Amino acid sequence: NELELGTTDIANKLQMPMATAHRILSTLTEGELLEQDTKTGKYRIGPAFYLLGNLYLSTIDVTKTAEPVTKMLNELTNESVAVGILNKGIVVIIMREQSTYPFRIAEHIGSLYPAYASAAGKALLSELTEAEIDSLYPDERLKQVTKKTITTKTALKLELEEIRKTGVAFSSEGAYEGVEGIASLIRDASGRAVAGLGMPVPVFRMNKVYSSRLALLLKMASSVVSYQLGYECKENP
Repeated sequence: NELELGTTDIANKLQMPMATAHRILSTLTEGELLEQDTKTGKYRIGPAFYLLGNLYLSTIDVTKTAEPVTKMLNELTNESVAVGILNKGIVVIIMREQSTYPFRIAEHIGSLYPAYASAAGKALLSELTEAEIDSLYPDERLKQVTKKTITTKTALKLELEEIRKTGVAFSSEGAYEGVEGIASLIRDASGRAVAGLGMPVPVFRMNKVYSSRLALLLKMASSVVSYQLGYECKENP
């Protein structure tokens, strides 16, 4: 029931070296999962933890419905499968199935990415109006995450227009170097896009044929989840 703990207390409770505890605490503080009292040096739960808790409560139907479908995709492809939601221009991973390949992407629940850098994020951004995109990104230049991250709002808008036509979003090493992402939208009963269903795949396993196959599987899978959430697609009943 202790609301604040120091580094020594945490290291003792977790039975880990002080240096390791300090490194982990610093990382969690940078991500706002924890915050440190400047006077006492002790740590307490940060705003991002509360955000994730609220996001969990608001997306519990999505996670329950998507779980068997993500497992199925994972079994069919052996690739990682993730569900992400959009929050103020940031994609938050709320569900994931780990790849069974020896080489896999180190992505976990709670991972955060700029929406324009990830496939799931682009899919979700494609639902926004041009005015909403301008409000979200007032500057033309976008901050780079990797050398291949999309760097301008103009280029982003062009890509979003293509996503609206195809229903599939791609990100080639935009969020992680050496990783290509593919994603499609999950909709609720009202037709609102509530999440992105995506797959991060190492570039050495990707080619045009495999990419097309995964894109088709993701569109089908996201349609199944959307249907189970009550969405009725008029174009493809």
